[in-house]
Amino acid sequence: MPAARGATDPADVRQLFPGLADTIYLNTATMNVGSAPAKAAYDLAVQRWSAGRFDWMEAERAGEAARAMFAEIIGATAGEIAIVPAVSTGAGIVAANLPHAQHGENIVVAENEFTSNYFPWLLLRERGYEVRTVAPDGDGVSATAFGHAADGGTRLIAVSAVHSATGYRADLPALSRIAGRSGAWFFVDACQAAGAVPLDVVRDGVDFLAAASHKFLLGSRGMGYLYVRRGLLDSLRPIVPGWKAARNPAESFYGPRMDLSPTASKLDASLAWFPALAEEAGLGIFGRFGTAALLDRNARLARHLEDALAAQGSAYRPFPEQHRSTIVSVPVHDEEAILARFRQANVVASVRGGRIRLAVHFYNLEEELDRVTELIGHR
Repeated sequence: MPAARGATDPADVRQLFPGLADTIYLNTATMNVGSAPAKAAYDLAVQRWSAGRFDWMEAERAGEAARAMFAEIIGATAGEIAIVPAVSTGAGIVAANLPHAQHGENIVVAENEFTSNYFPWLLLRERGYEVRTVAPDGDGVSATAFGHAADGGTRLIAVSAVHSATGYRADLPALSRIAGRSGAWFFVDACQAAGAVPLDVVRDGVDFLAAASHKFLLGSRGMGYLYVRRGLLDSLRPIVPGWKAARNPAESFYGPRMDLSPTASKLDASLAWFPALAEEAGLGIFGRFGTAALLDRNARLARHLEDALAAQGSAYRPFPEQHRSTIVSVPVHDEEAILARFRQANVVASVRGGRIRLAVHFYNLEEELDRVTELIGHR
């Protein structure tokens, strides 16, 4: 992960998000706020497209730049990253590469997983796998619970790095060790973690990691990534290969030969050109300020919000430090009344599981968080 570049000035960040001038936005766990650089990239792409001057090769180069930037954010190399449109696509690729089960082979996944990291594994029942679903203990599924469910027949363990409803942050190294004892693949849904909290796929012992860009990575719908540990690349086959799966894509528009890429790009979906241009611009913000500095600001903002809620006497109780993220899920008595106050005050947030879900990102301000806690605690 890139080193911090010193303290991040909130004013420098905010000038890149002019849409936040009159809005308190705490809904990045659903979709981020488009940055000025990303909007400019879209505007230019539409202008060129409508004039018959769109350069698709420029968009392809933007996709390659985005691949490299995402790899740096998670501690991987560009050759280990496939570009896919969504987490479900990444999970589907991995699921399709599992052979038919032998007797006693199983998959272990939390029963409250987001369906993009759940349905692909449930379908493996058709290949003979037992799918073992682990119940949460409170708001999160502990590594211990996964350990009790896994055994020598476990072939894959799947988990969200950060749970989208509760904000519970999984202990990835502990889960990796459990997978290792079983000889299982370890798949991580990082949709609510990449760009929000520190990730290091090597340190954390991850085999596969998938993330979509339209949340904390500052991209838009249609761009996402699948990390594949280099040692597994040779054993994986593409599921819907096209010209992008080739060793030399620009020379592979037609048959008869098929020469697949030796890198994870053999798993690529065809690139969404407009989102790729915006993606390069959005991810560039991480490069501008330094990923570590922005993630540090995320952690400080989340702690500020938790402290403000405590000062208001909220029923919210934070997770132990190692399980905290940028998502704060607040139990309330009357969510509709709170949402009405939010709308009146131009606050954007979500409800998940009967709680108000507040998702902070580095473009938020401390005074905004104080205002939101006042609205929640209003009598």
